[in-house]
Amino acid sequence: MGSSSPEMTPWHSIIEIEHGHSSSQEMRSSPPLHCLSPDIEEGDVKHGISSSQEESFTIFKVPHRLREVNEKAYEPNVISVGPYHYRKPHLARMEGFKKRQFEKIAKKTNLGLTQFREAMKHLEGKTRKCYEQPLHPDLEVEENFLDMMVYDGCFVVQLLWIGHLYDFRELGQHVSHDMRYDLLLLENQLPFFVILELYRMIIPNPGPRGHLTQLAAFALTFFGRHPIYLPENTSIRHLLQLVHDPSQEIRVAGTKEVEYYFPKRKIQSSRSLIPCATELEDAGIHFFGASIQNMQNQEKGKMNMFDITFDNGTKELKIPTLKVDHSTERTFRNYMAYEQLWGVRKYYVDYVLFMDKLINTGKDVELLRKSGIIDNWLGDDEAVTKIFNKLGYFVYYDTEAFYYEDIADRVNKHCKKDWNIWKAKLKKDYFNTPWSPISFLAALVLLLITILQTIFSLLSYYQQMQENYRSQSV
Repeated sequence: MGSSSPEMTPWHSIIEIEHGHSSSQEMRSSPPLHCLSPDIEEGDVKHGISSSQEESFTIFKVPHRLREVNEKAYEPNVISVGPYHYRKPHLARMEGFKKRQFEKIAKKTNLGLTQFREAMKHLEGKTRKCYEQPLHPDLEVEENFLDMMVYDGCFVVQLLWIGHLYDFRELGQHVSHDMRYDLLLLENQLPFFVILELYRMIIPNPGPRGHLTQLAAFALTFFGRHPIYLPENTSIRHLLQLVHDPSQEIRVAGTKEVEYYFPKRKIQSSRSLIPCATELEDAGIHFFGASIQNMQNQEKGKMNMFDITFDNGTKELKIPTLKVDHSTERTFRNYMAYEQLWGVRKYYVDYVLFMDKLINTGKDVELLRKSGIIDNWLGDDEAVTKIFNKLGYFVYYDTEAFYYEDIADRVNKHCKKDWNIWKAKLKKDYFNTPWSPISFLAALVLLLITILQTIFSLLSYYQQMQENYRSQSV
């Protein structure tokens, strides 16, 4: 970061402000990795966590200041994982389904509930330390806490291993739709070392990749991410952390936090950011949206939703297409809450800050939608405006580490040149249709003819005056 204790600024105070598996299949084949990692059965790291970092692996509750803006964004809709939403009435339906799934696992592995409980008992103390206290009163009973770890953890393992949600169709389409989002809520997590230990019990022979790498690959594939190479001393807190980082820069145990490069200049005010989309268009900046897949094909490499670019030559601001639907807000809010609580790269916070500056009104959303940047599944441009304008409430960002500082700086330099604004206005007012150039040329020719006629008339008049003068002289 820019400094050891960077200034953290409230968003809206200082500035204005997204496989199939058959029952006879013995083990699902692993998704391809960009690079294979060694097996990590031995070494300093056990259960996906290093002994030197156990105390730092905390699963936080959402801070009050964020929760009060939109409490439902942090609440699971169909399934509880971990203790924070334990035995909530609207999630009770899935508890029986978890137990039925566990019975299938027990039959396949020839391991009973007692054996799974015994394995989890060795991790109980460490697991409790991962959560803010107090927990649900029933979880003070050891057996209840162990059962929660077993049923929730085995359910997650089975889901990641199978890799699809077809088995949930009997529960309704909304269940399979919400399930994937529920598993990435900040408060709906189990420590990764619990899931990994259960995975070892369920799949004792993972192959040359090892348990951690294979499980992480299944998880990333399930959530639509690229499987990656993971060193044997990789520390993973939970699924949300694993999936959060688009470049998967997961911290390696025993190393210092990665010091990312960011510009040193502070964001002093909203004017250090960018004008809204319609104002940028008036200044001659063009917007271009393309699907991430198309951008990958064009750039010949991996791309993600955060890869925003600005071309100084064409004055084109290229932003990957963002699908905005009813799940967008809760997804963004949970990633942003995670970034607020850990010293990680704030991709989502900075992305939302950038988009919030582009979007002031429904007209801005309309422009971005027509440019292919926003794929609006809500049907109302004003609804998209409200989402982005409220996402930043009580969110703090690092004024010395804004991810899009270079783009904002170049865009602002363009907008400060009066000639760029005049040129854009001329083009918008007089060259906004295919017939405009022809009309302009016709008008120009007519003007030239008029000027020539005037010149010839003046010359004729001057010549006549000269002749009259000579006649009088004679």
